Amino acid sequence: MEEGNSETGGSDMKISLLFGTTAVALLLAFGAAPTTLALSNKPLSEKDTKKLLKASEKELKEARKASEQGKTEAAAAHAARFTQNLDRVNGALAVDEVREDDALDVAARVDEATLKHIPVLEGLLETVPEQARPAIERALEASRRGHDTATEAILNHGQVSLPGGLLTDRTARQAMDKNEALLKQAERGRQRGDEAAVGRSVEQFTRNIDAVGRAIETDAVDQREAISVLDRVDRNTRRHVSVLEGLLGQVPEQARPAIERAIQASQRGQQAATQALARTPAAGVQAGRPGAAGAPADIGGRPTGAGGGPPSGTPGPPSGRHGPPH
Repeated sequence: MEEGNSETGGSDMKISLLFGTTAVALLLAFGAAPTTLALSNKPLSEKDTKKLLKASEKELKEARKASEQGKTEAAAAHAARFTQNLDRVNGALAVDEVREDDALDVAARVDEATLKHIPVLEGLLETVPEQARPAIERALEASRRGHDTATEAILNHGQVSLPGGLLTDRTARQAMDKNEALLKQAERGRQRGDEAAVGRSVEQFTRNIDAVGRAIETDAVDQREAISVLDRVDRNTRRHVSVLEGLLGQVPEQARPAIERAIQASQRGQQAATQALARTPAAGVQAGRPGAAGAPADIGGRPTGAGGGPPSGTPGPPSGRHGPPH
């Protein structure tokens, strides 16, 4: 994305629609700052989002600095540019014009950014002169809208899908990544005191891990990738239980039942994965060890022939497997 030095012609109309004639006059008077980035017709990527949010962060700092120096018009202009950059991200998220592979990361970046921006803007709103308040209010509204839009995007893109009902290494990785994103969103919701966001995030988390657990329990796992899949689920659910237990002690009483259900679902998923691993030939052999005979005693805590791995000499997994899951 390229930086712009001025806003003229058709772009003035876009600014006017977003911010009103007062903000347009300010932008024209001060010139479009280097942190006002050019529009793109392509789906928004995580890299684009990072640039836009960094630009907004700089504008917010400049707005606060200008306000402290008594430069009211400059503070309003910086706030307007903050809003413009954030609205570009919000708009892309709202209509799902984001690269599919980047959607969760884009939404998470926006949600994390607004967690920091909103209190700063609320404080700024209390200190700026009356004539600068409309620009700050629009910036605050854009941040709150960003949080809402990011929340919906994470919930929508965070749903686990198992094409054909089969759990493969790819779909297991996606499921664990989505649940990781949902847990991070729940933590940001806790920091905001947003119990609804916490509840919705962990409820979607529970539905996801239940879907994964059912696939394991019904042997709907790609047998060519079974060890990689089961090891991934085993390790990630253990970590997720720890995160959820920490979250449980930090939320109000009314938010606890949803988290407790998520913990129980994770424990069921982890138990299903552990038991399935024990039944799998060469259980405990890490991916990336084609042709290994049996399971080394120091891998996965499953000693050879001691309940977790088969006796020495059991054929290893098929060759050609990818590197270890993460």
